Amino acid sequence: MMLSGAPLANADFIKERLQTLQREMLVGIASGESLLNMMTMLCHEVEALAPEVICSVISVDDDGRLSFIAGPSLPEASGWVNGVAIGPNVGSCGTAIFRREAVEVQDIQTDPLWENFKNHALHHGLRACWSSPIEAPDGRVLGAFAFYFRKSRGASDLERLIVSKCVNICAMAIESTDARSRLNELAFFDPLTGLGNRATLRKRLAVALQRASEMERSVGLFHVDLADFRAINDLHGHSVGDIVLRKVADRLRSVASESDLIVRMGGDEFLVAKTVGPEDGACKEFARQLVEGLSGRYDHESGERISVEAVVGVSNFPADGKDQDTLLAHAETARRRVKRGGCGYALFESEMQREQHRRRIMQRDVGLAVDKGELSVVFQPQVDARTVAVGGFEALLRWKHPEHGSISPADFIPAAETSGAIIPMGAFVLREACREAARWTAQLRVAVNVSAAQIVQADFAQLVKDVLSETGLAPERLEVEVTESLFIQDSATAKMTLQEIKDLGVSVAIDDFGTGYSSLSTLRAFPFDRIKVDRSFVSDMINNSDAAAIVNSVIGLGRAMGLRVVAEGVESDEQVAMLRLLRCHEIQGYLFGKPMPIGAYAHLTGPKHPRTYSSALPKLREI
Repeated sequence: MMLSGAPLANADFIKERLQTLQREMLVGIASGESLLNMMTMLCHEVEALAPEVICSVISVDDDGRLSFIAGPSLPEASGWVNGVAIGPNVGSCGTAIFRREAVEVQDIQTDPLWENFKNHALHHGLRACWSSPIEAPDGRVLGAFAFYFRKSRGASDLERLIVSKCVNICAMAIESTDARSRLNELAFFDPLTGLGNRATLRKRLAVALQRASEMERSVGLFHVDLADFRAINDLHGHSVGDIVLRKVADRLRSVASESDLIVRMGGDEFLVAKTVGPEDGACKEFARQLVEGLSGRYDHESGERISVEAVVGVSNFPADGKDQDTLLAHAETARRRVKRGGCGYALFESEMQREQHRRRIMQRDVGLAVDKGELSVVFQPQVDARTVAVGGFEALLRWKHPEHGSISPADFIPAAETSGAIIPMGAFVLREACREAARWTAQLRVAVNVSAAQIVQADFAQLVKDVLSETGLAPERLEVEVTESLFIQDSATAKMTLQEIKDLGVSVAIDDFGTGYSSLSTLRAFPFDRIKVDRSFVSDMINNSDAAAIVNSVIGLGRAMGLRVVAEGVESDEQVAMLRLLRCHEIQGYLFGKPMPIGAYAHLTGPKHPRTYSSALPKLREI
């Protein structure tokens, strides 16, 4: 876009140029351009449209302090605003943000708002300033957009037109940059508890083991699990379960020291790495402290007390292994051993190798599950956030072992991926989901989760083509869901395979968005059709402003990139109301139905399929 040197033009011309500028900003946001570059370009282009103005953009943090973003035509000394607190008499920008309304100062020399700051402006020939607050859709003030003038005067009608558009452009750019920062932080932190995640574990544990080896010290790995935690989610709901997990994390911090590495492994599993002496006594004592500190009653705001029992498995470096994978496996083996007895702790012993043997048996059994007919597929509805009309279902795999009963996907999926059984299992889910969807009278979408192993190790695109042909399902009714780990393992193969799938007419969604290694980079790596916001953000957004901001930012990014956004884990009317306010496209969660055999949803897939979900909702809540 070339605007430099353009004369002050009429309103129609300016509107057209501002529309072009907004499109340029959206492209910059989608491509990950820095906020400084985008705002600098904005200032240059605006100054080309209105040659008598000097443009600047500043932001405000949560503490109400200003930070200079861009103002390429201002003197270098303009950085004086950094760290200044907003208030009723803090120049034009600080006052505009404080009042949440535009402030027009036509004479900096005499206006009391500039009494304490006018020397900075007058020294550089700035005589007037008009500042407008930059507001997010949820009402938060993000900063201020200002026009400085070298003459004592007010803004013209055309200049006001420019500002009315630019504050919205600035809001999009600042919010998207904030989202990028938050999402990058989430690469190493669990959003629910604030603890480190598996990526943090891999990075920091390697350093801890190296240092311990050099100092001839030991490192204890304490794998913490909560006994029967699934019952808490089943009885009280995931929102209550999440509250308990946050409180467990708080207690973990109080039991451990600041130098210890504490991470959430996922679900109700945590790990603490602690440098200790060479004797077992130190590990036993700390394991006991963990069990006693985490077990007990947790008060809920409803007045109900929820009992939690902790289980801890311990491995020791270097006695039980010298590499991360071995130590983690041994700590998990010890945890599994003690968990069968209820609660308490156990140190890894050589006889526990039998536990690892049992895990190998599971890997064997899961490999036979397809041929033995032990697998089944359940479905969970996805609804339009605005109309509450059912748009499709997500297909989910279940395994009922002949001896051990229902096995959690969290247990058998990793075993299937390790053994290679995930390839036939994935083909089973895809084929069953498409076969079932093809029977529906209602032309609803069906979404199928696909493991990274399926895409990088098999001719998955050909499998999709064959299944669509066999079942007669229209390609546009199938959606493949992948996670960011796919692009970590083999980005080139992933892109090629997914493009082949899209060429068939099948849509592709990115699942658990925001919880991986580099969400924005992944989003730019491939033209996805849909983003699924992870339930950990959605479940926390009502009471946690950071979670709400992340959800808002992800939805905004989706809109900017032309992608539909699905929010997972919706369990309350309050969450639905907020997601509608944020203009989320689709929602999914227990509020609208649990994962069930498709027969439970026959009233939605058959010829009498309701256009809105309200008539079906009471029935679903009874399931």
